[in-house]
Amino acid sequence: MKSILVLGAGRVARPCVQYLLGKGHAVTAVDLAQKNLDQVLGGHPQGTGLLGDAGREAAALVATRHPDLVVCLLPPRFMGPVARICLEARVPLVHPAYLDEEQRSLSAGFEAAGVTMLPELGLDPGIDHMSAARTVRRIRSLGGRVRSFRSLCGALPAAEANTNPWGYKLSWAPESLIGASLRSAAVLEGGLAVHRPDGTTYRHPELEEIEGLGWFEVYANGDSLPYREAYGIPEVRDLYRGTLRYLGWCETICAMNRLRLVSGEPEDLGGIPLRDLLARRLGCGSDQVEGAFCAALGLERHSAVFLRFAWLDFFSRRPIPTSCATPQDVVSWLFGEKLVYTPEERDLVVLRDQFLVEVPGSAKLLRLRSTLVDFGEPGGDSSVARTTGLPPAIGAHLILQGRIRTPGIHTPVLPEIYEPILEELAAQGVALREEETEV
Repeated sequence: MKSILVLGAGRVARPCVQYLLGKGHAVTAVDLAQKNLDQVLGGHPQGTGLLGDAGREAAALVATRHPDLVVCLLPPRFMGPVARICLEARVPLVHPAYLDEEQRSLSAGFEAAGVTMLPELGLDPGIDHMSAARTVRRIRSLGGRVRSFRSLCGALPAAEANTNPWGYKLSWAPESLIGASLRSAAVLEGGLAVHRPDGTTYRHPELEEIEGLGWFEVYANGDSLPYREAYGIPEVRDLYRGTLRYLGWCETICAMNRLRLVSGEPEDLGGIPLRDLLARRLGCGSDQVEGAFCAALGLERHSAVFLRFAWLDFFSRRPIPTSCATPQDVVSWLFGEKLVYTPEERDLVVLRDQFLVEVPGSAKLLRLRSTLVDFGEPGGDSSVARTTGLPPAIGAHLILQGRIRTPGIHTPVLPEIYEPILEELAAQGVALREEETEV
């Protein structure tokens, strides 16, 4: 029986912890909330819950618990420090967050120490990487060249749970969603890099149809350019990684950005009415907010954006809680209050990878498409929790079994990693539908 330390027991932790316990491992989970620990462990005899600040106490936890492996489910800012702690202790580490420069700087150290670290092992990043890497391997076996690659992913309410005018409900902390509103993006178009800084990506939405589900908005998410090298497709001319949302999301986020409502700069907001925050932004009196809002954004009062802001209470006289120190805090408070699932509602995860490929001896392009459509369980685990929590759990189990041996820091684009994980995900009901057509 191996000992695993899980740092963080939040929204995606239960499927991860339950999978590891089901494989016979002893799991110690650490979180600030007892209710989180009770939920993820479920009273399992091999599970131990520790109340504490998993991020601040990570070094002491690793030193005193002597785990065989660490799974970190904390916010991304903790991944670098935790990676350093694991390297010093020579303990393997798995997590679902993006690999940053601080972690990259440790790669040689992990390799020299003979220790494996698997970052970017969740849904997105994670399953998207593994799906793409598997398809690229097939393309190379055909002697093909990749002309274009498009990867899309979205976590949304299922159609019957899409019951608010924003077309979204929270599967994770609202701070992460709001922070993404100013994210920069870059894509490859015709071999040229196109940069969309500081949230301007929302000004360039596209449409995508997912068969059986309908039409969605798509916007470029993050920097796509490094994936030419990561996926081994240097010849690609068009490369796009994007996020799926229900229609209307991008124009609403553009309005929020123009009004600087996602700012993290402290302001004196304590107790003022919500509409007065808009009045500050618009430079008008409190009784003129609606008209100034429409004039500033070029909208009518019957527009969907105006109605969404009204539904969220931005034009109301409700006082802002004194705990809100920034405009971003205000939006987080409203989202956390209104964009929520009821216990019986289902969420939806959609992931689609599509390659257009030139194959020797064929005058046509080959389209290879992989699509994952997964729903949450009413009253049970969300799809986001399962698709984000199972991959690191499976990766951790494979390391402890000795089936993933390669030391160093590796995103899941090696066959040694993605083949057994995708196989086990399919066995757990998380499977991609593969299509191949000539175009």
